[in-house]
Amino acid sequence: MNRLRWILVSSFLQALVATSCAGPENARPALAPAEFAGARWEDVLERARGTTVNYGMWAGDEARNRYFQTSVAETLKRRYEITLRITPLSDTAEIVNKLLNEKGAGKIANGSVDMIWINGENFRTAKQAGVLWGPFAEHLPNIRYFDEAARARDFGTLIENYEAPWQRAQFVMAYDTARLAEPPRSLAALRAFVKAHPGRFAYPAPPDFTGSVFIRHVLFHFGGGARAFQDGFDEELYRKASAATIEFLNDLEPFLWRQGETYPATPRELDRLFANHEIDFAMNYGPSFASERIARGEFPATTRTFVFDEGTIGNYSFLAIPFNAANVAGGLVVINHLMSPEHALDQSRALGSVFPLVLDRLTADQRRAAEALPRGPATLPAGVLAAHQVPEADVRYLERLEKDWLEQVLRQ
Repeated sequence: MNRLRWILVSSFLQALVATSCAGPENARPALAPAEFAGARWEDVLERARGTTVNYGMWAGDEARNRYFQTSVAETLKRRYEITLRITPLSDTAEIVNKLLNEKGAGKIANGSVDMIWINGENFRTAKQAGVLWGPFAEHLPNIRYFDEAARARDFGTLIENYEAPWQRAQFVMAYDTARLAEPPRSLAALRAFVKAHPGRFAYPAPPDFTGSVFIRHVLFHFGGGARAFQDGFDEELYRKASAATIEFLNDLEPFLWRQGETYPATPRELDRLFANHEIDFAMNYGPSFASERIARGEFPATTRTFVFDEGTIGNYSFLAIPFNAANVAGGLVVINHLMSPEHALDQSRALGSVFPLVLDRLTADQRRAAEALPRGPATLPAGVLAAHQVPEADVRYLERLEKDWLEQVLRQ
């Protein structure tokens, strides 16, 4: 080992040891990103061994919660001697706001969370406020399995290695073939269906992320397509597209479930309405959600999913480390594990998730396993999803549209 590398590794290990001994009176960041960049991955693994990692995770999916608390936790314990502790979040904004308050109060070490599932506007807020640790993603061994485009931007915000991708999502809608022979595959057809069948359609109230992604499809439609919303925020584009979007949504409202006087609060409430035959469509950011509900006996076996002909929004979910994480090394190891082919295959089998890794970067055995993954009865083929996937908009469109929906649709 040359002298420079030894100095970097030595200072990395000293920083880790000092952090483990630090109390509130001399708290400081666990280690500098530059020290991590110069260290061997084996040193990170060794430091993480035997520790506890607190994971701030969205708690809205019961099946995913169980999977992480059992299978994932057991694997981390067996392979790395890491104890995974879930910090459930109803909204990621909770932990971002907490980090903002902690930074304002000068709490720069020994934070309560070591890693966060984060996306979109929450990532933009956290990155701009300097409450994320990094950059780090480019130094994770398993980053090589992800397409470079997936690591470039998150809702238009430059990632710059302050978060790492780990799973894919794409919006789909579900219908029951026993009730409906062919679903509406365009917004025009959807509007015609809703007006012809009053009370049979609903969408969650934004800013719920499922309701929000539904109304962004309307915005894209009236703005000339998703590509127009990628490169920064265009006020004139937004003004024209949003005016038509609000008009469209207000035109639908009298024909919605309960005449639009109230909206489902969550995707789970929408699922319940669909399962009870009160509405004819459910919707979700998870392409396999309907197959999962069928397996649990919540949806009829005749449920299937579809996407709009003009495409539906797809993106990646990301993981980040707070600026004041108490166990940076543990967070890095868990994030890297969640990006691994082993985990991606296991999660796809357990939850029916879309396989997120680039197939050409896998071993022959891994690729065969990925190609052999079972597909639920309601889940569209990967090729169909890929052919209809459109990218997310710059986060500023999302923020403006949610605000305008609350003011001009909900509060009419």
